[in-house]
Amino acid sequence: MLTLGAAGAGGSMTLIIFVVIMFVGMYFLSIRPQKKQQQKRQEMLKEMSKGDKVVTLGGIKGKIASIDRENKEVVVDCDGIYLTFDLNFIRRTTPADVATTDAVKDAKPAKVEEATETKDDKEEAPVEDKAADKETDTADKTDDAAKDDTKEETK
Repeated sequence: MLTLGAAGAGGSMTLIIFVVIMFVGMYFLSIRPQKKQQQKRQEMLKEMSKGDKVVTLGGIKGKIASIDRENKEVVVDCDGIYLTFDLNFIRRTTPADVATTDAVKDAKPAKVEEATETKDDKEEAPVEDKAADKETDTADKTDDAAKDDTKEETK
């Protein structure tokens, strides 16, 4: 009987250690990364300035016209339309100087993409022709079968 009681006490100690390990694992897998993400977002919102390009949570893109940090509001210029948003409604920002250099970099790869699209279109065209030929062949076979049926009926 004494051995059974001792084994029970050791099992409870193992259970407690297992639960503690689970809590530590949950901290490193969910709580800590979430805190880092919140800290990064707060840093992004603090670094926003007039002229930066932004994207709102609703997907609206524009430039910051003004920021009121006391009321936590930002005015976004969307092609001449000024919209006021809560500061926390901003999903992503791009600094004004980085946005202009990205636009220059993006202009060059667009030409390369157009060239690859034209090559892809040329390669796809023969495939479509083969598919059309197969459809024509099957249509001819069904017409031949229909003609054979009419010959049998006329006999």
